[in-house]
Amino acid sequence: MAIQLDERTTVTGAETRLLMAECRGPSFPNYTLVAATECMQLMDLVLYNRLKNNPGQFMAKHAKTIIDIIKAPGQFAGFEKYPNYNGAIATNLQSMLNIANKSSDPRHQDFADFINAAIKVAKEVTISDPSGGIAASWRTQGASSPGSNFVKFKTVGGNDFYRLK
Repeated sequence: MAIQLDERTTVTGAETRLLMAECRGPSFPNYTLVAATECMQLMDLVLYNRLKNNPGQFMAKHAKTIIDIIKAPGQFAGFEKYPNYNGAIATNLQSMLNIANKSSDPRHQDFADFINAAIKVAKEVTISDPSGGIAASWRTQGASSPGSNFVKFKTVGGNDFYRLK
C-alpha cells in the first residue's frame, strides 16, 4: 500500500510535511532512523511548546493551532504561506514519497521508514521536555543561535535544539 500524507489542511498533514522538510533524511550522510526520529520528536515538542508558551515571542501572536505556529513569518523557511509552500520543498517532499512508494528503488525502505516516522511523530503525544527548561527552537546544525534568549541543549539529526533561557 502506497504511503500517503494526510491532507495539507490538517494538523497532522502540516506537521508531517514540516518534519520531513526540516529533518535530515536518508539522502544525507550518516543518516540513521533513530536520530531522525529523535530529531522529529524534538521538533514536535518545540512546536507545541511554542503554542503553549506565549506564541507571540515566535512571531505567532494570535496562534491557536500548530498550523499557525508552522506558518508564522520568518520561522520555518518556505512554510510562511502554508498550506502552500515553496517549490523546492514541494519537489523534495514529492521525491521522498516517490522513492518510498517505488519498491524497485533500493532506497525505498529507508524513505518509507523516514516518512512513516514523521507521520507517527505528528500523530503521537508529544515527548517530555529533556531540555532542562522549555525547548523552543531549532536551527540547522552549526548555524547561529536563534537569539540571545536561547541556550543550545542538543544536536541531533542535523539540527541544533535550543531552550529558552
